[in-house]
Amino acid sequence: MSSDSAKPRAPVMGNPRGSSNDKLGAGSESTTGNAHSLVLEHVTSTTRLMEKRRQTLIATKDLETRRQLWVEQEVNFSQRESLIKKKDLELQDNLVRFGKFLQENDGKRVRAKRRAADEINLRLRKEREIESLTRKLNRIGTNEEIADTSLEKNERYGAYLELVLKFVSGHGDGAGTATTSMGFREVNDVLARHATLQSTNETLTAAHRRFAAEDAVLKTSFSEYVDTQKDNALTLNNEIALLKKQLEKAVRVKEETRAQRDSSLRSDALAKMQHGRVCMATENLFRRCRARSAVKYKTDDNPLERLKVIGEYMGDLNKIVKQRYKENPGLTD
Repeated sequence: MSSDSAKPRAPVMGNPRGSSNDKLGAGSESTTGNAHSLVLEHVTSTTRLMEKRRQTLIATKDLETRRQLWVEQEVNFSQRESLIKKKDLELQDNLVRFGKFLQENDGKRVRAKRRAADEINLRLRKEREIESLTRKLNRIGTNEEIADTSLEKNERYGAYLELVLKFVSGHGDGAGTATTSMGFREVNDVLARHATLQSTNETLTAAHRRFAAEDAVLKTSFSEYVDTQKDNALTLNNEIALLKKQLEKAVRVKEETRAQRDSSLRSDALAKMQHGRVCMATENLFRRCRARSAVKYKTDDNPLERLKVIGEYMGDLNKIVKQRYKENPGLTD
């Protein structure tokens, strides 16, 4: 491929200057032809025919020159076409080989990436396994240390319990069994007694906590009850004070009503007394007027009628007196 590209290209046959000169010559000839046509208009037909033949020969020669030029250009173009086709075939062959090469490289790259990914996954899985095993190992070591510590502690407790058991042990009975004064035969009996006491202690502690919680609840309830009763007492005191005010107001209204009633009773008694006096005076005057008047008034118990009669009598008496003074002006009595 590189050797083909290094080959020199074939030169293009033909002279561009010649083509331009041909164009200029054609132009000059056309100009000359125009001039001759102008000149030949005044010549004979033979001269004109000869001029036409000359122009035909020139055109034929020019056409032959152009034909040869085109043939040479066609040969050159054919050579260039064959060369281009050869290079195209070589390029296609090289392109196919390069495509195969790229495909092989892609396959190798994909396989390499897959192997690398597998190796990475395997490494990560192994690292996780190592970390998990390391944590397990650390936990086992920690548990072992805790177990050793607990063992040492329990050994000390065991020794202590043996000493306690020896301290509280008795002489034994006739059968040769060693019994303790507290009923302990072995260390397990002491541990069982401790477990029983611890369970009892936990039960009592739970009961104490329960009773303390109940006591707190009862205290809260009692405090709420006391507060409620205080509120109720305050409410009742307020109601009692309000009722006392209402009672005082009612007593005051009662006293005022009683005073108004007594006043009205006294006013009624006074009015009745005055009415009786008026009635008695009216009756006395009515009798006197009836005794002295010549008019016979009918007997009527209505004080108003009697007052009317008295008024008529006094009116008549007043008229009589005025009439007498009018008839006797010098009369003084």
